[in-house]
Amino acid sequence: MSTSKVKILGINGSARHANTELAVKEALKAAKGMGYVETEYVSLGDYKLVPCTGCMKCFGFQHPAGEGLKCYEFHDDSEILLHKMHECDGLIFGAPVYVVGVNALSKILMDKASMFGPMSFTRYCGGMRQKPLGVIAVGGGDSGGQEIVGLEIRTWAHALGMMTVGPWPTREDPNPQCSTYGAFPTTTDAVNVYAKNGITKEATRTSPPTQGSRNMRSIRNTGRHVAHAAMVLAMGKSMFKESGLKEPDMIPFPRYSVKPKPGSWIQKLIDEGKVQYVPKGKNLK
Repeated sequence: MSTSKVKILGINGSARHANTELAVKEALKAAKGMGYVETEYVSLGDYKLVPCTGCMKCFGFQHPAGEGLKCYEFHDDSEILLHKMHECDGLIFGAPVYVVGVNALSKILMDKASMFGPMSFTRYCGGMRQKPLGVIAVGGGDSGGQEIVGLEIRTWAHALGMMTVGPWPTREDPNPQCSTYGAFPTTTDAVNVYAKNGITKEATRTSPPTQGSRNMRSIRNTGRHVAHAAMVLAMGKSMFKESGLKEPDMIPFPRYSVKPKPGSWIQKLIDEGKVQYVPKGKNLK
C-alpha cells in the first residue's frame, strides 16, 4: 500500500490578497500539519481567465484525443489551473461573497472545469471524482451569503463527482465554530469590515474576540478534514487496485450519432469497442 504524500490544492477565488487568501493559506497550513501532505496555493487573480461561452468544444466531440485540459475557444490560463486540479488529491476552494453569490472569477474556473463532468467525451471525464473538497466562503455579515456561495460550490463539486467535507470540531479546534457545512467566516465584528485580516482574532473588536476565534477554528478544521479524507481515499484506491477490482468505465454515451473526427477521443473509444457509432436516423435504443 502506497504511503506517498497526497497533494492538497488551495484556490483563492478572489482577485484581492485579503481575507479569502488568508483563509485558504491557513487551511492549507492545517492540512499540511496532518502529515504525508504537500500543499500548493494559487490565486485566480494572478491568471488570465476569459468567461466561458458555452461553445462545448472542451467536451471532446470534435477535438483530437491527444489534446489536453484547456479552453479551446480562448486558450487562456485555465489550462494551467485545470491541470493543477487534475493532479491534486484534495481541493480547498475559497471564494469571497460580493453580491450574495459566487464571484465572477471563481465562476469562470468552475465553468471551465466542464470537461471533468459526466457530459465530457474526453480522457478527463471523471478526473475530479472521489476527491475531497473543502469550501471557504468569506462574507461581511453573519448571514451575508456565505451559505449560498458554499452551496453553489458544493453543488458544482458534486456534479464533478467530488466528495465534500465539513469543518468538524477537533481537539485542536473544538466547538464553537462559525459554520457547519464549510468554513464560512465573517468580518461583521471586525474593527474594519473590509480589512485584509478582518476574519482573525487580532482584528476582532470584541473582547473576548469570539468572531475571529470561531472563524479560524472552522478554517483550520476544514483543512485538516480535506487532508484526512484525501489520505484515506488514496489508501483505499491503492487497496482497490491491488485487489484486482474494476471501477466503472466513465462512458457518458455508449452509442454516438455524430461522425467523429479522426484522432478524437470518441474515435479512440469506438476503436476500442467501448462506444458504438450509430449514424443519425438509426435506432439508438
